[in-house]
Amino acid sequence: MKKFASAFVILLCMAAAACKAAPSNLLIGTWKVDRSGVAPNPGCPEPLTFGEKTRTEPDVNGQSNTIPVTYVAGESTTFPTVVYVMTDAGIEFHTTFRFLSKDKMIMDTAAQCPYVRQ
Repeated sequence: MKKFASAFVILLCMAAAACKAAPSNLLIGTWKVDRSGVAPNPGCPEPLTFGEKTRTEPDVNGQSNTIPVTYVAGESTTFPTVVYVMTDAGIEFHTTFRFLSKDKMIMDTAAQCPYVRQ
């Protein structure tokens, strides 16, 4: 009985630790352009908002545009890491976001737009 109780306590501790783990998708939330370092490209869209299955950003006219997306997330506790965001147009039309920390990332495009969590 003592072995069973010990095993049960260990199992509960492991379950509690798993519940406290970082979210698997670091992008969820709202992001603004990071202006703390080198001046970013003026074409960097702002703000970027990511939901469980959506991405919202301003279009070329400044109007908010929300589209459905699919995420492929890398490791969420070890940095640097990446999250790939795909639209329904297919994998050829994906955007890579490189994370330097949980609150700092770069949109991996020609503009290399830096973002911080809002």
